[in-house]
Amino acid sequence: MPKPQTKRSTRTPAAKAPREFSRREITVDDVIKDLLVLFGQLGLDAGGLAGRVVDLGPATIASRGLYPHASAIGELLTAWHQDPEYLDELGCPAPIRMRTRRRSFRQLANRTVPNMDPYTLLSELRRVGAVSTDPNGYISVHMRSIPVYENRDLAIQHTLASLDSFIKTLMHNLNSAASNSDQLFHRVAWQGDLDPKEIPALKIRVKRYGQNFLESCDNWMTRRNRASVHKSGTKMPRVQASVGVYLAVDGN
Repeated sequence: MPKPQTKRSTRTPAAKAPREFSRREITVDDVIKDLLVLFGQLGLDAGGLAGRVVDLGPATIASRGLYPHASAIGELLTAWHQDPEYLDELGCPAPIRMRTRRRSFRQLANRTVPNMDPYTLLSELRRVGAVSTDPNGYISVHMRSIPVYENRDLAIQHTLASLDSFIKTLMHNLNSAASNSDQLFHRVAWQGDLDPKEIPALKIRVKRYGQNFLESCDNWMTRRNRASVHKSGTKMPRVQASVGVYLAVDGN
């Protein structure tokens, strides 16, 4: 007598539910805590924050000048990399002397940063490794931008300026309609389940593509600025604009 056949189940095992990662809600206390820690690392007195900003009006803000090297170094390096007069046949920044009749460091410094002594500026650039001088007195530039965190004063100014710019972007977008073309660009690529071993590769990727992106924006703004000044022939109201790229890692 044949054995009865057992009906085999065709139901497949339930697939393992994927891990769910949600972005942790950031509270006001989180932000204040991080700011206090950041200011502490910078050696800045953050005591009495509320009392210090109550009477902070536009006149007070305007009277506070930026750390001079922060803008000076950027202005000069940008001009050196973009001004045709200071480029060689291949379009690269040409080595220049401190004083000559044509395309000297002194002329470049006086034109881009007229309120800063050229020798002081050159000394600062040498100290951070942005330029070097050969035995014949020719000054060569080695970078388009400088590592600001190698200089404490420059690091403080850069950190505060970045925070202030980002806050202003968020405030502007909050005060304009979401569909309004007046919204300032602000996007974030977020991944909540990334292997920490991938961070070094991500850093390289952001540095490579971010640097190229920022340089293209810098070149575009410089060209537009020259064109508008040349076209108008008069000094029109101007604004300060900046584009930033950053990488944030939450975790140990």
